[in-house]
Amino acid sequence: MATVASRGAALACRRLSRRLLSHSSSASVLPPLLGHFHQPMVVPPVGLATAPPEMEKLTVPVFHPLTASSSSPRLSLDFVPNLSHFSLYDSHHGLLLLRHHKCEYFNPRLFLVCDPVSRRHALFPPPPADEYAGGRIFGAALLSRQADAADGGLRFEAVCVAVDVDRPRAWVATYRDGECRWRALPRSRGVAIEFDPHWLEYLAVRAAGSLYWHICYNPCALALDTATLEFSFLRVPAMMFDGTSNTHKCRIGEMPEDGRLCVGSVERQELLLCVRGSGDGSDNGWVVERRVRIREVLDGVPWIPKNSFLRHFNLWLRDIDAGRTGKVFIGTLGYGIFSYDLNTGKLENLAIEDGMQYGHPILPYFSAPVDAGSD
Repeated sequence: MATVASRGAALACRRLSRRLLSHSSSASVLPPLLGHFHQPMVVPPVGLATAPPEMEKLTVPVFHPLTASSSSPRLSLDFVPNLSHFSLYDSHHGLLLLRHHKCEYFNPRLFLVCDPVSRRHALFPPPPADEYAGGRIFGAALLSRQADAADGGLRFEAVCVAVDVDRPRAWVATYRDGECRWRALPRSRGVAIEFDPHWLEYLAVRAAGSLYWHICYNPCALALDTATLEFSFLRVPAMMFDGTSNTHKCRIGEMPEDGRLCVGSVERQELLLCVRGSGDGSDNGWVVERRVRIREVLDGVPWIPKNSFLRHFNLWLRDIDAGRTGKVFIGTLGYGIFSYDLNTGKLENLAIEDGMQYGHPILPYFSAPVDAGSD
């Protein structure tokens, strides 16, 4: 029965993809969003961002469809061997990128790419790099997808980003016909890592043609242009960085209505979204595009502190939904994970059964054309 259901989900995804994609030839129009993948996590005690080791549970990535209708696909990664050993890293063009949790002797932290619709996967090793040669890897993401091979095998490119002494370096993987080949790009000439690389987040945010890695205790994010593979820094608005918070405060993303690069934050119980701009009111090249009062909706959650200082300390913008649904995700120190809809003003608690909640990241899953590749 599980096999029949999986095949039905695959056919439904492909029919939906072809039907919706046929209505537009514009590259700026996103393919159909089918839902989100995330890896459930234990709700931590109040005052903690994550649960202590003794409370943690081994979980596997799960899929939540965009709608609860019977026509929505019900995708699963149950075809992936040893799935509980892997963590979600990225979602792009109908593919998911995962990485092995631990590095063990003779078992480096392998990468895995899978297509939840076709239920195919590919396992490949990390690049031949370490802190002594080629740089220490801290992040990875998918770059592109090509048409599948005649036998259905996956074909794609991925990138690993390393800090090589004091410069970032990109390693690009090309996967074809069951083989992975890595090539090292030169160290960046224009970008220097003059801070502890430990503060670089390992998960990338995909926005407006680039990949961004937020940096704790830093007013900048490290950017990699996916077309040129050139590195740069993106400085956030000064009003969103006070120099005291680490993973709190602002997040980079895309405006839901048109995909423009934006940066958001929760400041003084207001949700701010800024876009690139100049002139009066410009802040490091950003201007406020949207300002939403969220105090009232937060007041509707009885267990969230009412004190404004405690809210500022315990609550932050966790991410802007890369699925461009108009939602943002709000994180707290032990009070739950929430989604806030910018269009309806609805705040939703993302708690699930058994004392669990949506984990980080919450990755949008878009359908991809079956008979063509994508860059």
